Amino acid sequence: MGKLILIMVDGISADHFERIRHQLPNLDRLAREGTQVLELTPEVCGTSLPGRTSMIVGEGPDQHGIYGNVIWDGEQFRYGNPYDVRVPTLAHYARAAGRDVAALGYGMVRPEECDLYMPPWWVSEMLMRARDEQPWPADEQWLQAGRIHDCEGRLAALGEQQLNIADPNAEPEFKLQLGMLADQQLLDVAAGLAASDKAPDLMMLEICIPDYFLHKYGAGHALAEWSLRTADAQIGTLIERLRQAGQLAQYNFAIMSDHGHAAMPDALYCDQILPQGVKWSSEGGMLLVAPDHAQQADQVRAALSEYAVELWNNSHLPPDQRDVLLTFAVAENSGISFENTLAGQQGPTGPSKYKSNHGMRPGCRDDYRFCLFAGPDVPRSTVLFAQANQVAPTMARILGINTPWQAAPLL
Repeated sequence: MGKLILIMVDGISADHFERIRHQLPNLDRLAREGTQVLELTPEVCGTSLPGRTSMIVGEGPDQHGIYGNVIWDGEQFRYGNPYDVRVPTLAHYARAAGRDVAALGYGMVRPEECDLYMPPWWVSEMLMRARDEQPWPADEQWLQAGRIHDCEGRLAALGEQQLNIADPNAEPEFKLQLGMLADQQLLDVAAGLAASDKAPDLMMLEICIPDYFLHKYGAGHALAEWSLRTADAQIGTLIERLRQAGQLAQYNFAIMSDHGHAAMPDALYCDQILPQGVKWSSEGGMLLVAPDHAQQADQVRAALSEYAVELWNNSHLPPDQRDVLLTFAVAENSGISFENTLAGQQGPTGPSKYKSNHGMRPGCRDDYRFCLFAGPDVPRSTVLFAQANQVAPTMARILGINTPWQAAPLL
């Protein structure tokens, strides 16, 4: 039975990794010495919360229910949260098998599925009305997932500084720098736990800030590349600390992205294009609409058809939502995302607020994800193509635990 560290590095597409792997010596070495997946499929929609969920669940979004960053709850579109995941996760099965599980800043896992839990530093971004007198139920769930759960005092044993993770959202003008610090601090906690008397069997981590750099500067910008080089150095530091503690031979690594990134310089401003009052949610180049009635659905289809927007199938949605929602995709190779009107702009179209974005039309190569497995229980090999639902069964195989998932492991 092997031990495993899962690290999600936000926003690196498979092709982006190949272009800059010469600048990423630690990830390059792990890919060469272990098993590299050259193309890992994105979810539909290929955004952050679906990607994170697919890593730890051997099912697609039609089963696990996280089909977008924002999901429909019957009344409104709101951010998904770990309590919206409809099926058991890798953390659940690992803990049920008696393995020690630590989630250290990893999103979309519930605290009660873990022996030790630290929240993602970006939790406060997901709260929609948490400061109101009566928070929405979804906010209550994110608040629950935003607290440290450490009944054994293992974090305190590492030192008080391990409890003081930076809050990038508290100082927006320094968010990029503080996000990089928070990522590093959570990896430091992982290194400390690995060297402790009770080293977890499964640790789940994120390096989240590269996504923010990619949104702000675009994939080709030197600062975006610097954020990825920093992520690589952070992983290298974790590996070295494990080596110094005599624990490196105990741990395997699963490192991958949640989605890709691409330049999408243009936007369709849905607040101007869609009929007034219609409920909608943008997932980049994918759009979800919840029409109130059939006539409104017809109006939505007619309004979007003028911009070559394509009605997409709903096979990625849970069956109970397929007749409720409409899914649309931008035209192929259009470089367009669905957005609200940008300040200072007039008319239904204009520039995007992002230099780079995710949630591309399905089939876009920039959305295929970077993925590797490495460590003492991982063979040296190359997998040309893999489905997202094969990742969790692969990690279960490394951990030596049984799950009911039908997708084939990659090792």
